[in-house]
Amino acid sequence: WTVSHGWGGAENLSYIPGEVGASAIQNIGAYGVEVKDIIHEVKAVDVETCESRTFRNAECRYGYRSSIFKHDWKGRYIVTSVVYRLQKSPELHLDYGNLRASLLGDDISIADVRKAVIEIRRSKLPEPDEYGSAGSFFMNPVIPTEQYEKLKSSYPDMPHYVVDDMHVKVPAGWLIDRCGWKGKSFGGAAVYEKQCLVLINKNNAKPNDVVALAEMIRKSVSDTYGIVINPEVNYIE
Repeated sequence: WTVSHGWGGAENLSYIPGEVGASAIQNIGAYGVEVKDIIHEVKAVDVETCESRTFRNAECRYGYRSSIFKHDWKGRYIVTSVVYRLQKSPELHLDYGNLRASLLGDDISIADVRKAVIEIRRSKLPEPDEYGSAGSFFMNPVIPTEQYEKLKSSYPDMPHYVVDDMHVKVPAGWLIDRCGWKGKSFGGAAVYEKQCLVLINKNNAKPNDVVALAEMIRKSVSDTYGIVINPEVNYIE
């Protein structure tokens, strides 16, 4: 709807399954854009007092796949609505992953970006009615640039994205894939064969199957590269 009206900012987040409230808690992101970039304010209800409260963007303390709702105030607030601020003359974000390579020509619209994002996601992520999953299970680890340079001497094809002068982000999917986990399973849970960041319910998986598989993957990556990858999802006990 926003793209059809020419209002930009959310097009890179196209086709992410989920709810508006959850997006504000998780600070969902894809292809170089995070929802915090377009959130103006979040309205929520305090479960302890039943009082409504409005949080400005800065009060949400957004970080990489995190917010104050996910950590300090986990379970304290229920998000009831989100106000987004979009752009009538949007700046396109095309330099993440293979997004730019999927677009032809110079006159690229936000509708073109949305179409390309959906096509890429469909090509490597399971449809919700195909396999149950929580989307990307692991966050991409951010490591010191010095550590990355040392690893690159042994793994010259290791991809990375510059975060700042001192840190880079390494794709967790690449690490998991190179550790040989693609398509591997434990119990009813499995690593999706087209995208190693996604753990799927392949055969009536129990919660312990998913958790155990995730921990085996984390240990494998840590033992191989000395990098700790953390779940993007919350475990509910």
